[in-house]
Amino acid sequence: GTGALLHVGEMPELTEIRVGTYIFNDWTTVSNGWCEPDDCAARIAATVVSRPTLNRIILDAGSKTLSSDTRGAGYGHIVEYPDAHLYKLNEEHGYVDVTACDPAPEIGERVHVIPEHICVAVNLHNVIFGVRGDQVEVEYTVAARGLVW
Repeated sequence: GTGALLHVGEMPELTEIRVGTYIFNDWTTVSNGWCEPDDCAARIAATVVSRPTLNRIILDAGSKTLSSDTRGAGYGHIVEYPDAHLYKLNEEHGYVDVTACDPAPEIGERVHVIPEHICVAVNLHNVIFGVRGDQVEVEYTVAARGLVW
């Protein structure tokens, strides 16, 4: 969808295209060079809940928050720690390799994850919060959550 949108002018026979990611962008669109990280409008707020080793932290955001859908670059990008690697998810937790981070995130710290695939992540939530700075300015209900119409 979104990547193909860049080439619609080359396909005169095209009568329909389903693009959705572009409304937010995600880490896949960044990885493909279609946008920059600052162009990604959606971020998932997560908290560091554990640091079981010096090289690994655990976030309170897993597959029920970020989705297990990956395109090979991990499960998302941690904005505050660009050298961290979110490499594994279970339902409630994200496993992050922080070997390359100096300093590494601390227990209790809030971080923001740009999901690998935003379409699936949005479908996992009932509400999207529009935030500016530290203030929630608007709440949007995800009306088609879990539905195919």
